[in-house]
Order: sequence, then C-alpha cells, then structure tokens
Amino acid sequence: MKQTTIFQTVTDYSRIKNTSTKGKSAPSIPYMGNKQAIANQIVNCLPKCEKFLDACCGGGSIGYTMLVFGIANHVTMNDLYKPLIDLHVGILNKKIDFENLEWCSRDRFKLAINRCDNGNYTIEDVIFKYCYSFGNNGINYLFSKELEPFKKQLHDIVCGKAISERRASLANFIRLKINSLDVQRLQQLEQLEQLGRLERLEQLEQLGRLGRLEFTNNDIFEIDYSQYDCVYFDIPYENTHGYNDGKKTTFNHDKFWDFFSKLPELAFASSYVARDYITEVASFEKKSLFNNNQEKKKIVTEKLFCNNTNYQVNIYE
Repeated sequence: MKQTTIFQTVTDYSRIKNTSTKGKSAPSIPYMGNKQAIANQIVNCLPKCEKFLDACCGGGSIGYTMLVFGIANHVTMNDLYKPLIDLHVGILNKKIDFENLEWCSRDRFKLAINRCDNGNYTIEDVIFKYCYSFGNNGINYLFSKELEPFKKQLHDIVCGKAISERRASLANFIRLKINSLDVQRLQQLEQLEQLGRLERLEQLEQLGRLGRLEFTNNDIFEIDYSQYDCVYFDIPYENTHGYNDGKKTTFNHDKFWDFFSKLPELAFASSYVARDYITEVASFEKKSLFNNNQEKKKIVTEKLFCNNTNYQVNIYE
C-alpha cells in the first residue's frame, strides 16, 4: 500500500556513533502521553536498525531520540492527527517565529482548538493547542481564570519586545496585589509552563539538520510495514483519551494487539497493559503529569511489549 509522504529531508552526514543515551533524550513536542521522561530507557531497549518507524509518534520523543543517538539511520514519524504532523514539519523547517509568538489567552486557545478540529488551522494554532493546555492534552486551558491575568503579566515581563514594555508589565503585575495571594499561589505564579514548552520547540528546530527524517499521516492499520526494520507504537492507553484527530474516535485495543502480534516485522509497543499472549520485555516507572504538586504526583509503571517472544533486550554500553 502506498504511503502518503508529507515531508522528507535528506542530508549527507556521517552517521552518529551508536551509544547509550545515558539519561538523555532528544527534544520533542509537548504532548499528552509523550515519552520524553523515559525515552532514553525505551530506546536503549530497541535494536539498532537502518529504517525505524515511530508509528504513533505524537510528540516524537522516541523517533527523535533514535535518530539523535544513532540507534536508527533513517526515521519515519507517522501520526493520524495531521495538525501534529504539520507542527513537526513547521518546526524543523523553521517556519515559526518563536521570538514574536503572541500570548495565548483562554479565548485564543478555544479558537485554536476549533480551527484544528475544523482543518482550517495555522501552525500557531497547533502550538497554542498543546503548549497552552493542561497536561498537553489539547483540550483544557493551562491556567485557571484566577491565575490567567498573573500569568499574562509574567509572560509580558519576560517576552516584551522592548525594555519599556517589560517595565510596564512588571508595574502592572505589582498592581495586581500579588501580596494578597497565599504562598502556594505565589509558587504557581513562578512557573511559566508555556515558556518552558516553547523552549522545547525551539530546541527541536536543531534536529532538522541531523539526517534522514520523513513524516507521514496514515492510519496504523493501513501502513506498509515491510520497508521498516523496526516499528514502535505508542498507542492510546486503555481507559484514557483516544486518538486526538478531532473526530472523537475510539481506539480498538483488541484489534491492535491482534494486529501487533501478527506483524512479520519486529515491533514494540508501550502501554500499561496488553493481552496475555503479548510479551513484556521491559518496564519503567515515572511520575504522572496530572498533579501540580510534585511531591504527590502518582508513580505509574509503563511497560514495553514486543511481538517477538524470543527478543532479548540488549542495553547499549
């Protein structure tokens, strides 16, 4: 079956020496369920290969890490949600002016979501959808109504185009009587979440020069897998949100695991659980993102599964 290739860049370069990621992972797009926190651990469990497919790439942490550390020579990123693929392409092609990106208000955030769902969006709309959403879920605005004006003033203090604008923003921030807020709210104000996320996107720009990257927008059940040496699936987890394709579709896990087990190509999948006939090859603990209190964040165990019962994990030295 023919692939729908959206973007491809090929540059001549000396292949990066295969090495352990040693606690590091490549930059990626902030995205719900993104594996950046454990990308290095997952990649260290995968085999070195020529052609790698990140079949449900999302923010791209696995695919980019495979490329940056030379575990794969050619990486294809695929995702069913086209705005996300367009965002990857836009960043790597330096189509975004990060220095002059506007503030995203609650109303602007809602407009961005509507545009993405209707297919009439800009790259900035996709950035706002994920960088200004809670847990990068692309659904709920990042800030409460109470904190939004404070966050706006902090954003302007940092991002004002001229020093006079930044000074005015600081004066306005003081006028908001932050002294009347309790300590916990002051700590929340100190966190400019969206700026950290935008910084990650800027870092991602640099990966466009690293080698062979291809982006596609296909249903995973319709891809020709025969051209890949290794495939990785980061499917929507059971009892969580499904694919964010604007159509509120439900992912069929029974269909996927049956399909996964029958793939002739070597394939891996991340999930909390799988079917009994699927082989688990590794597990990783990480903190859940859905709690503002760092000390009370829930520890969850993510598992890596393989469709080859004889596969042995070989950590790179």
